[in-house]
Amino acid sequence: MSPTALSTAELRSLVSLLDDEDPRNLDAVQKRILEVGAAALPLLEDLRENAGPDISSRADSLSRQLRFQGLRQEFRELAAAPSPDLEQGAWLIARFGYPGLDCAAYRARLDELAQQVRQELPPGAGPEPAIQRLNHLLFSVLGFHGNEKRYYDPDNSYLNRVIDNRLGIPVSLSVLYLLIARRLGLPAHGVAVPGHFLVGLRLGRGVAYLDAYNGGKLMSLPEVQKMSENGGRGCRPEHMAAAAARDILIRMLRNLIPIYREQSEPDRAEMLSNLVDILRQGSAGKVATAR
Repeated sequence: MSPTALSTAELRSLVSLLDDEDPRNLDAVQKRILEVGAAALPLLEDLRENAGPDISSRADSLSRQLRFQGLRQEFRELAAAPSPDLEQGAWLIARFGYPGLDCAAYRARLDELAQQVRQELPPGAGPEPAIQRLNHLLFSVLGFHGNEKRYYDPDNSYLNRVIDNRLGIPVSLSVLYLLIARRLGLPAHGVAVPGHFLVGLRLGRGVAYLDAYNGGKLMSLPEVQKMSENGGRGCRPEHMAAAAARDILIRMLRNLIPIYREQSEPDRAEMLSNLVDILRQGSAGKVATAR
């Protein structure tokens, strides 16, 4: 048995000490539970559901910290790659909000959407018909669009809830589009316009810009520049380059941080800030500049 491992009886006894009102004793108990790790989660969940408000709150906080320990390690492994995988990162972010998330089921849903587009294409069809079909499916048939009424709802940043609700913010809806486009082999990339993330589509000799937040509206470069100017933000040439997956994931995390601070959940905001720092470290410990 490792130094942190406990028998079931010992672990149950340890968790029961969360009702201690002495701050020093309580701090020692909480630290020991965090050392034990994920083995404590079932007992903490049971305590959270059946104890009084104060004890339940302590159990909930510890459960969140324990889950975060594992998630943080997965983020470290993701960040170590020279080019982190966008989809893997998006599901890790979703698991921050929904720890028990069945990511495989949602991946399968994206596979199904891509397959629907394929089935409607004639043999040998190029990217433009596929893009048209994908746009029709997502925005006309399924009705994905921006959540204007509840823009600052955290669910707008969690990909599973974006799929469930068919609502999101510019970056999350763009990521959804990019993940399906990748399954279809389409020439799509993220475009980190300040304040309004877009999807770039290489069509013919040029690039069109798709606004997933506004029903898949297609724009030219001058139209994007005008939109940015009207919003009081500049649009420099570097903003129009293909956004790196690392930077897209950082943008998704940073959108959530002020939301949780505003909702008086500073612990969650701090955890998300920690994940941003991990991603910014990059594969060689160098800070990656977010666009």
